[in-house]
Amino acid sequence: MKLNYLIGILASVVLVTTSCVKDEMYNGPATITNVAFAPSTVTPDDAVTVTATITSIQGIASASVFYKANSGSYVSVPMTAGSNNTYTGSIPKQVDQTNIAFYVNAVTSKGVENKSAEKTYKVGAIPPNYAAIVLNEVDGNTKYVELFNNSAAPVNISGMIILKNTVSLKNADNSPNWSVPTGTILPANGYGIIKCSGYTATADPAAITIGTVGDGMSAKQTLLLELTKPDGTVISTFQRGVAPWGTTISAIPTTDSYSRVPNGSATWKLALQTPGKVNGASTGDIPAL
Repeated sequence: MKLNYLIGILASVVLVTTSCVKDEMYNGPATITNVAFAPSTVTPDDAVTVTATITSIQGIASASVFYKANSGSYVSVPMTAGSNNTYTGSIPKQVDQTNIAFYVNAVTSKGVENKSAEKTYKVGAIPPNYAAIVLNEVDGNTKYVELFNNSAAPVNISGMIILKNTVSLKNADNSPNWSVPTGTILPANGYGIIKCSGYTATADPAAITIGTVGDGMSAKQTLLLELTKPDGTVISTFQRGVAPWGTTISAIPTTDSYSRVPNGSATWKLALQTPGKVNGASTGDIPAL
């Protein structure tokens, strides 16, 4: 009798203990793993995508990324659920040299909160590869200047300048000193079009429009175009004739432009107009006068 009594007490203890363990397990915090961010090298042009695997038997009520810039306060941005318990959030673009710290926070449907270990990154501007950018086509007939990124990586061309006959191109309202607008990225092996006064071309849809200027381009005048870095260093040049610049000389066919042939090379020729795409075969030499 005593033995049966003791066995009953032990069974009750096991049952109570098991019940407590279950209650504790079900009411516990979410598990947060595989916290990552992309891109791994962050520039001022990048919003950063944060991903994490978040699981809970009770289900997830909410997930957020908490981030702070330098010594500022934490800011929360929501994360959205995807497949395989993966949650995704985005940290907005930040200025160059900003230090970012962030963590992932998750709340279960029972209101239990948990957060991941903190991760950090620093925003750093990649030095622009200006040497990859060339004046690639100049059209005085349908009025445009084409730039070409002769490299396999995007290049930030913000602040670059084009001099026409030794003077900077004008803005569309004819105010002086036009420069490539801030935030302009020329894609890898990509083309950009600057529309000049009287522009009538139809650029390839894949090309970017860099801007519109108040200057015209002439197919029958002496011309000096110089592409410079933001500091004024000349890196690419087109020249037809000699100074005095803007002097009327011979015209070229209305279907042609001044083009680097082969595309992106050192040699300027006449070729059929190809705004925003690879230059075609030469149709002849550029007349000297």
